[in-house]
Amino acid sequence: MPRLLPAAGLAVLAAILPVSARAQIPDQAPNQAQEQPPQLSEQMRADLAQGMAYRLPDDFFPRARATLQALQASGIQPPDSTGMSLNQTITAMDSIPGLQNILAMHGFTTETFVMGITAFGMTLAATNGQKLPAGFPAPNPANIALFKSHPQDVTALMQAMGTPPGNGEQTAQ
Repeated sequence: MPRLLPAAGLAVLAAILPVSARAQIPDQAPNQAQEQPPQLSEQMRADLAQGMAYRLPDDFFPRARATLQALQASGIQPPDSTGMSLNQTITAMDSIPGLQNILAMHGFTTETFVMGITAFGMTLAATNGQKLPAGFPAPNPANIALFKSHPQDVTALMQAMGTPPGNGEQTAQ
């Protein structure tokens, strides 16, 4: 099954997770030079804040799962959004023939789908024990509550995205 997650939120996650991983490295001995984490651009910071603040609708998990399955069945692959801002990703996805019809059939616009997948991926990373760097925005509390109340739907959506079971399946504690 192809992975569909990179189409939206993982472009943002790909840029921040190396920063997060470095934040988890234990302090080195005083005589060792410490590598400074890369600075995030203002656009990346804005995208992170927007993705973490976005509130997922209560029915997001089953609708997103059905949407991903319909996209896969139609052979529609979102663009590689690596290095793109959220707005650039939305614009790139708007140019894919047939995408808007499938999104609309499941109650999404391109923007609400990209923002939802972004918020899902970022909340998943933040609630799976990933230590967030200093100053990193916290996930929307309503999204954390949604993850806690629907763990089976979180797992089903992860599977639809191509994430193997057991890979991040444990959600907000």
